[in-house]
Amino acid sequence: MTPVAGPTLVDVAREAGVSIATASRVLSGAQHVSESRSRAVRKAITDLGYRHNAVASALRSQRTETVGLILPRYTTGFLSALIESVSAALDDEGMSLVLRYSADGDDHDVATVESMLSRRVDGLIICPPSEDVSRDAIAAAARVPVVQVGRHIFGDGTDSVGLDDHRATDLLVGSLADGGARSLVTVGLSPGDPADARRIAAVRASCELRDVTFVEAITADAVLAGGVAAANALLEGSTSSREGTAATGAGRDVPRGVDVEQHAVDAAICANDDVAHGLVTVLRLNGVAVPGTLQVASLLDVSLGEGDDREITTLRHPWPAMGREAVRLLIDALGSAAHADAGGARRVTLAPRLLKGRSSR
Repeated sequence: MTPVAGPTLVDVAREAGVSIATASRVLSGAQHVSESRSRAVRKAITDLGYRHNAVASALRSQRTETVGLILPRYTTGFLSALIESVSAALDDEGMSLVLRYSADGDDHDVATVESMLSRRVDGLIICPPSEDVSRDAIAAAARVPVVQVGRHIFGDGTDSVGLDDHRATDLLVGSLADGGARSLVTVGLSPGDPADARRIAAVRASCELRDVTFVEAITADAVLAGGVAAANALLEGSTSSREGTAATGAGRDVPRGVDVEQHAVDAAICANDDVAHGLVTVLRLNGVAVPGTLQVASLLDVSLGEGDDREITTLRHPWPAMGREAVRLLIDALGSAAHADAGGARRVTLAPRLLKGRSSR
């Protein structure tokens, strides 16, 4: 028996009352089509039961309709929302996702990018683990559109979606100041790392706006053990009372806090929740009241949990929105034959959400 041929693109165009070229553009998403014509084409596709042959289209257009997403391995937990949103946004565009995690080693991103390019992905979404390691990798990806997400490497000419650092730090410093903070330190941010240096500068600027003294950036690994080590260092150098106030020789109370560089510090902003948990646990075990003596907050929520029962005051990054924006920028670049000369790099910054916990007042 001779198989019955299904509806073709010609049938879809005729049913929708548009040209074949317009129907094709709606299917590929490569060029702008009016909403009314797009609706007509989509309705015709549904009514006729048309099935798009992605393989044939890829052969004609020299596109594979796939996008690569490269993430640092150590961020898999709290970036799951990013993965889900990128995948869903690509599904809406009729495109597929290829996910890879960076391997260990200085050239890990370069090798991962080259592996993606060998699969002929149409574009890449990259979350750079560091500026030093990732710069060469992003350069290696230059022959396809690239969007950086989460953090970005300055000066490379690629689009990016990231956090509004100044809005983020102002939310956190403002909350601590409202709770009575008058001086603070950062913990787990390294002044030698360009991305961390920008965050420290944003914290410092927010402190100036809130009349809060920025005392020091305490360098520590951005993990639980780093928070533990920082707490032990604070305890070694502190002579303030561990219950909130300390009497001077004249019988007067000094401000609440722990001593850092001869300043009584009453708040700490940590790189992430893991650092904050390490800091809070050790301080409390040694009799330092949190938040009574020292308020603690985090720049990055890693819990993904909802509800009011929260230990650490933290910032939840808008990973789902970041993923959708990254796909939007990439699709826009893919729709432009001259994406590399589309008027310069585009920067999209999004604000986080403050989540209050028991570690601050």
